[in-house]
Amino acid sequence: MEPIKMEEKKPLKKTVIQEIKNYIISQNLKAGDQLPTERKFTEMFGVSRSVVREALSYLENTEVIRIRQGQGAFLNESNIENLLDNFFFLWQINSGNIRDILGLRILFESSAIDEIVKNQSMDDLDMLKEVVEESEKATTQEEFKEADTVFHKQLLQATNNDLFIQMTNMITSYFFQVQHIHLSLEEFKGLIQEHRNIVEALLMGNADEAKTLLIKHIKQTKV
Repeated sequence: MEPIKMEEKKPLKKTVIQEIKNYIISQNLKAGDQLPTERKFTEMFGVSRSVVREALSYLENTEVIRIRQGQGAFLNESNIENLLDNFFFLWQINSGNIRDILGLRILFESSAIDEIVKNQSMDDLDMLKEVVEESEKATTQEEFKEADTVFHKQLLQATNNDLFIQMTNMITSYFFQVQHIHLSLEEFKGLIQEHRNIVEALLMGNADEAKTLLIKHIKQTKV
């Protein structure tokens, strides 16, 4: 790898961060693989050790790598949730509208239904049925909220698409975290029945019916 040229040295830390990422890609490194030492990167890029240390520190703070004291730097598993968590925090303090999150949930969960119907995995559908049955045991507001959250997360989990699950799970988690929903026992029973109807439509392989029920269900959320 060629040392960084003088004209590329502004801003130097960002250049080194990108070069380290390029190295990871070019060497086909995977989660758990160890990166070269600070000294090695210093030699490779022709920069000071302090700049390499700053670049590695940034990559650790953004959870691309983890640094073990006395052992070195290692590549992390992919996880988009922390990135989205920071994004939604900034979005919220900049006058974000909860209805926008509701719209995202409709978009993503409708897509999940198409994937579930296409896969027709009975294990995943049985798990959704179990989640609905288990939710009937809820008796408090906190349990109502948890039961609703678990159902929607399990719906997304049933796609078996890891990246999709990471992205959408964060959206669902964020929505239920910031939205305080209070339901009467009768309202909660109606919510469970809506969940049950969605699952029944999925069991019949009727994606259009399941999406219609899902969209109506989500739009009824008190925001």
